[in-house]
Amino acid sequence: MTSVTITVLLLIIGGFIAFAIYLQLKEQARLEKMRKVVTLNNQLRQVTRYLDDIPSQYQPKDMRLWLFSRLISIYDQLLVLQPDPTLSRRRRNIAEEMTEFQASTQKRRAKPMNDELLIMEVKRLFESFKSFLLTSQAEKTIDSDLVHRYSKLLNFYHYKVNADHHAYLGRKAFLSGKMDLAIDMYKEALSQLAPVKESVEAQSTIQKFEEIVRDIQDDMALQQSESEVSKDLDSQDDGELDDEWNKFIDSSGFQKKKRF
Repeated sequence: MTSVTITVLLLIIGGFIAFAIYLQLKEQARLEKMRKVVTLNNQLRQVTRYLDDIPSQYQPKDMRLWLFSRLISIYDQLLVLQPDPTLSRRRRNIAEEMTEFQASTQKRRAKPMNDELLIMEVKRLFESFKSFLLTSQAEKTIDSDLVHRYSKLLNFYHYKVNADHHAYLGRKAFLSGKMDLAIDMYKEALSQLAPVKESVEAQSTIQKFEEIVRDIQDDMALQQSESEVSKDLDSQDDGELDDEWNKFIDSSGFQKKKRF
C-alpha cells in the first residue's frame, strides 16, 4: 500500500471522526438548548404563579415589580433561544402591565383569608418563594439586601396569614352581632402574631387588632349602659303607672262610698 493511499485513508478516517465529533457536539448543543428552554419555561410558570396566586396583602409593590422584571428577563432569554411571535406578544403584555402597575397609586384589594386550605396553599407559596429568592441570589439576579428584607417579610407573613384568618372570623362574628365571639377571634389573631410581636413588620397589625378589640369592648359597654338606662326608665314608667292606677282605684272607692 502506497503512502498516498495511506494518507487518503487517514484523511477519510479523520474526516469521519471529525464529522462524528461535530455531530456529537451539535447534539449536545441541541440538548443543552432544550434543557435551558425547559428550565426557563419552568421559571416562567413559577414566577407567574407567584404574581397571580400570592394575595396582594402579602406582595409589597417593590416585590411585585421585581417579580415582573424577572418575568421579562426570562422571556428575553427564551426569545434568544427560540424566537416566537407568541412569546414576544406575552413579553410585551407583561411589560405594559408592569408599567401600569408601577404608575398606579391605587391599593390592590386584599384577599380574604376565609379558608384553611387557602391558608395552607399560601404558606406553601411562601416557602417556595423563599427558595426562589436564594436561587436568584446565587444567579445574581437579586442583591443580598433585598433577599434579607423579603425573607423577613415572608417570615412575618407566615404568622400573619393565620392572624388574618381569625380577624376575618372576628369581623364576621361582629357583623352577626356576636360581640363576645368577635373579641375572642381578634384576641386569637393577636396570639397568632405573638412569635413575631417584636418585629417592626408586626407592629402596625398588632396595633390595628388591639384597637378593634377596644372598639368592640367600648361598643358593648355602651350598649350595656344604654340597656340599663332603658330598664331604669321602663321601671320608672311602670312605677308611675302603678301610682296613677292606685290613685284611680282609691278615688273610685271614695266616690262609691260617698253615694251610699
